[in-house]
Amino acid sequence: MLGRTLKTLIAILFIPVAIALTRAFLQSLEGLDFFNVNLFLLIGGFFTYPIFHIVFIRPMYVYTWGHEIVHVVATWLCGGQVTSFHISQNGGNVTTTKTNLFIRLSPYFVPVHAIFLILLYFILSRFYNVSRFSNELIFLLGFTVSFHIFMTIEVMKLRQPDIVKTGYLFSVLLIYAANVSALLFIMSVIFKEISFMSFVKKTMVLSKDMYLYIFGRLLG
Repeated sequence: MLGRTLKTLIAILFIPVAIALTRAFLQSLEGLDFFNVNLFLLIGGFFTYPIFHIVFIRPMYVYTWGHEIVHVVATWLCGGQVTSFHISQNGGNVTTTKTNLFIRLSPYFVPVHAIFLILLYFILSRFYNVSRFSNELIFLLGFTVSFHIFMTIEVMKLRQPDIVKTGYLFSVLLIYAANVSALLFIMSVIFKEISFMSFVKKTMVLSKDMYLYIFGRLLG
């Protein structure tokens, strides 16, 4: 009971950060040229996936592979070992010798399929001239990021054990914040008008202002 109450309290305290991060994200987009071809391609890819998701198929197997692979990599990065790895059409499961917040939640905010796409493009660029496919890359980045977000929402509806154990409200807020940050980072690589470090600084300043305002209201 005490643990659940503490998690709920932490989640409530994190809400101003999530709000500040959203405001910083929107402010970071203000300098964009909305007639930029790359922006059109990224948005086009992002909104193409929902059509695919609703009309055709929800590729759960593909998502599960990426989800469990991130669990594995996160475990290795934290010094743990993987003792079993299983994936099927009905879901996946990874058994590890170690667990923590990062290991449990990283699959929900690491857009692994977009990362695979970037790695593939980089590897191919070492052997072939793939620069002529940069438009396709940006479109597919939008598509894969959207795939990650929509499928993450789908699995979160099932109240995954990873999320329940961490605390549902806190997990949702943290996953939201991390996904927004990941999206902004990808956009900062594509668009010179966007600075990821500026986004981080704006988030910190806005968070501080919100906490000071709230505490001022409570004390005043």
